[in-house]
Amino acid sequence: MIFIQICQIIAVCLLSAVLFAILIYISMYSQKRTMPLKIAFIIMFVGGMCIYSYCHYRVIEHYRGLDEESVSGASYDRSLEWARKGNFPMLRTSYVVMRSVIDVGMMFYGRANSDIFYKLPESENPYFVFGFWLLHLITFYTMATALLIRFGNGLLRWIRINISKIFNADVDIVFGINQDSLAFGRKIADKKGNMLVYVDTVVNEEYEALIRDIGGLTYSNKDAIDASTSFLKDICIKPAKTRFRLYVLSGEYDRNLHYAQMMLESLKKADIRPEQTELVLLGTDEWKGMFFQSNETQYGYGSVVSFDEFEMTARLLIHKYPLCNAIKFDENGRATEDMDVLIIGFGHIGHEVLRKVIAAGQFVGSNFRATVYDPKFEQRTGFFKSQYPKMFKNYNVVFKPYDGRGNQIFQFLQDNASTLKYIMICLEDRDVSREIAVRMLDRLHTMGYPLNVYTCDSKSIRCYSQQAQDCETYWIYDSELLYAGELDRNAIEINHRYYKGNSPVEDWKKCGYFDRMSSRASVDYMMPLIRRVTTKNELTNEQRDNLAQSEHLRLCAFYYSFGFDVMEREEVMRRTRNRQYEIIQHGRSDICVTKDRKTMKHACLVGWDELDDISRIENLPMLEDKNYKDSNGLKDEKESFRRWVDMVMKLIQDKGQQG
Repeated sequence: MIFIQICQIIAVCLLSAVLFAILIYISMYSQKRTMPLKIAFIIMFVGGMCIYSYCHYRVIEHYRGLDEESVSGASYDRSLEWARKGNFPMLRTSYVVMRSVIDVGMMFYGRANSDIFYKLPESENPYFVFGFWLLHLITFYTMATALLIRFGNGLLRWIRINISKIFNADVDIVFGINQDSLAFGRKIADKKGNMLVYVDTVVNEEYEALIRDIGGLTYSNKDAIDASTSFLKDICIKPAKTRFRLYVLSGEYDRNLHYAQMMLESLKKADIRPEQTELVLLGTDEWKGMFFQSNETQYGYGSVVSFDEFEMTARLLIHKYPLCNAIKFDENGRATEDMDVLIIGFGHIGHEVLRKVIAAGQFVGSNFRATVYDPKFEQRTGFFKSQYPKMFKNYNVVFKPYDGRGNQIFQFLQDNASTLKYIMICLEDRDVSREIAVRMLDRLHTMGYPLNVYTCDSKSIRCYSQQAQDCETYWIYDSELLYAGELDRNAIEINHRYYKGNSPVEDWKKCGYFDRMSSRASVDYMMPLIRRVTTKNELTNEQRDNLAQSEHLRLCAFYYSFGFDVMEREEVMRRTRNRQYEIIQHGRSDICVTKDRKTMKHACLVGWDELDDISRIENLPMLEDKNYKDSNGLKDEKESFRRWVDMVMKLIQDKGQQG
């Protein structure tokens, strides 16, 4: 008896497991059944309406032919007395339709009106009986499958959330569901252990199926749209435990800013620490991200990457194809060729590409020149020149009012192919960009110059090469640059080694948003440059010094590309005195002597040899202090660049040992 009970329990458990597996399977791959289910619902509804309409119509016609003697039987339906006594065609039609709709609804529920079917003579035909019950079986299965999908989705959501709760998994929230955010979601879905959540007001059924495919969840309820604290609790965001990343990638930029702000307020209410959070914000330039960055005086996200698609395209270009790889260097790390670049198109993409190229194309021993072709450049350079006046004053940028497909551009190639090092086509129309790129490659090949041609649009970059049959393509939403951890990893490590603090995270927290931007840009610039200059695992003194000077040139161009100007010597002296006074009075000072972000001034935007004078001014109060003995605390701006190069070199050495 006990054995039979155990067998029964095992059988029940196995059956439950099978049903559970079927439920999960249907839920996980429900997108493959969505369209068949819709078609099946339509077919079953139409089929059911046809059968039951026919049944009710035949019954009414039968009752209309009965006489008084025939209605005395117990099986007579008194509700159809009106059909026998009079001719009511509109009433008959309405009755047939309404009763058929009710019966079809019961058919989806799993019940059949077999009584009316068996009143027909057709019910004696086994083929009609088989068709009648087959229709009901398929209808019930269709409804059951739809319910399983609905219930299974909720079950999957519950399972994923609770697994994340148990293991304190990172949570990645993507606000805005579109093709770009889905492409990015597929990228971050590879980060095992993360819970991926999509939020939007309306969730397209096809997109929802794709999100389930990559293991994500979708939310469109009010709490999620409002980024409320209740929503944070639902997805298990806990103080001091869960690491939280917010990717605001909606196509509506103002909406993105609003959602990032609402989420920040909810995180503060929920006592989530800034170091637990990261923000990737689409819709504003890099500089605006500082308003969301945490610091000593304001609550904010621990890490912020603010961008528009054009900026990210430009950065992806520099990241994948560093300009240092386009020229030659001597054994001491000094460039032996000038950096001569050609840009076709000066819309928004061209603006950002020029800014990045100027900053990344500065090397000791090399002169920079950029030639920009755009037939409407006069209408497109007004804001740009007013925003970054020093960039145009200090760097050789020449504009030509011609189309990239005109004869003038190919004449320019003919005259300058021997000195050109980098060619970029910055047009939104990919077909036109490809046409220009292919024709340029043909002309360059004919002249014997194997240059690559790069095309940039708001979503991607492409490299057209004479050696490759197909172009290399990189999409901004499928790159590691948007994943904040990947973006900052090297910059955080180098910053920590440079400042020698307690931990990389603590040192990074002390960096302002603009300093983080500069560190990221420096890593993108310096790591490939060191690999270009030396194949050994060390640097000579000459290489170190030339790399430091190159980094200084990059820093100047970087600040000019954000609208900075040179700080006058008198201002440096005044800020130095104020800093020393605050240290004496309060034991500390937040004044950065060489940089003032409010007035957009920087003291180090001068020649390499003039840095000694800046260092002398910074150190003057210390040298005048008779009690000051420790010369190691003196500032040396040149040495700071050399030390930065050393830190990048050490990171490269460590990576080489690990790999």
